[in-house]
Amino acid sequence: MRLRFKNKYMDVGTPEFLWMRATMPICTGGADLAECLTVIEQIDGSDRSWVSEWNKKAEQLQRAANIHLETNQIITAKFELLRASNYYRTAMMRSKAASAEADDLLTKSRESYIQALSHINSSVEFVKIPFGEHLLPAYYYNCGKPDSPTLIGIAGGDSTNEEMFNLLGFAAIEREWNCLVYEGPGQYTARQLNPNLHLMHNWEAPNGAIVDWLNNRPEVAKDKIALFGWSLSSNLAIRAAAFDKRIAAVVSNGLIVDVYQAWYGVWPKWLQRAKPKYFDFFFHILEKLSSQVRAIASVFYQMHGVTTPTKMIQAWKPFNVSDCADKVECPTLFITGEAEYAEQSAGPLILSIGNFLKNIKAPSWFHEFGFESGWAASHCQIGAQQKLQELTFDWLEMVLIHPDKLQEGRQKDHDFSKVISYFNKTPGLETILNEVKIKSF
Repeated sequence: MRLRFKNKYMDVGTPEFLWMRATMPICTGGADLAECLTVIEQIDGSDRSWVSEWNKKAEQLQRAANIHLETNQIITAKFELLRASNYYRTAMMRSKAASAEADDLLTKSRESYIQALSHINSSVEFVKIPFGEHLLPAYYYNCGKPDSPTLIGIAGGDSTNEEMFNLLGFAAIEREWNCLVYEGPGQYTARQLNPNLHLMHNWEAPNGAIVDWLNNRPEVAKDKIALFGWSLSSNLAIRAAAFDKRIAAVVSNGLIVDVYQAWYGVWPKWLQRAKPKYFDFFFHILEKLSSQVRAIASVFYQMHGVTTPTKMIQAWKPFNVSDCADKVECPTLFITGEAEYAEQSAGPLILSIGNFLKNIKAPSWFHEFGFESGWAASHCQIGAQQKLQELTFDWLEMVLIHPDKLQEGRQKDHDFSKVISYFNKTPGLETILNEVKIKSF
């Protein structure tokens, strides 16, 4: 299978995107470049081949780890298990979300990860946190020091706890932060534990249960709990921070202000106006033609507990945080990449983000990765895990640990001229962005 990196749009869900996503945890031992290149060379381009080859590599590593554990080669086994977990998850990305196969791959990914963590640090544990009558799965790292800062990471629309701990957990360990990453209603392992608990827009409810749990622990400084959301959870994190004032800082990576608009706005006008049966008909054709659309849609059917494209897209209507801009009070960091807005069809989405940034009252910062940063410019910096870790923790430590460094004049207002150049024909966008006063970081 040939990977093509010339497409600067780096669309979510393409083979290139998913392959880069598989390589992300190289910096924390969760992937090996040679292995990833070997696997991709064996894939013939079909979904079945994708699942088979990644699963084959994961099973090889699982067997090797078991042998190394028997001979007390713990370090070797630990990293083999981390890589196996990542490759099982990568295989799952092209497996139908409702299938027994996907369920099995998810279970294997989680079990390999838990096994690996048991040999990494006794202060990392897999926990199930009460949320009403339900249980939310999470990984928690206790730094062991009283009154320490804590970062909560929310899994994205198609990400797992294991991917999130690779992204944030190991960086937190290095910096002596507590870290908890979790899946909420409708997400992968949470759905296994709670089959009838579907995705909800009022994310302050499940996130509030997480904060409640943390506040009962002596190592957690109650005034230094930060929240990180990426992709879909960029929206969920903003919503949670708007209605839960216990959140001291929030990072929104790849902000989606209105998820319904993001889904519906990309279709041609004639299709947007089509009756449900016709919309569903054309959407199903698109699913057959595009493994990218097919994989993403199958996940969201399950998250919402619906069976048709129209119902799935309608279910996104409440996921709109445009009226939360003036309710967020804590310091906020917005992260984006140039690939996020390189598509001209993204004009309406950029307009909604511009309005949100214009109306936010909280002290806020903006960081933009341009195409000169390579894959860091992609959706949520897929393929650039270390850059994202460094940016996130440097900002969090500035606003929560060393606020004395927030000197007036040290940071300048962000220049949105690059965004404007892409959408100079979008009515009102330039005026709105020129009125946004948000600092660069």
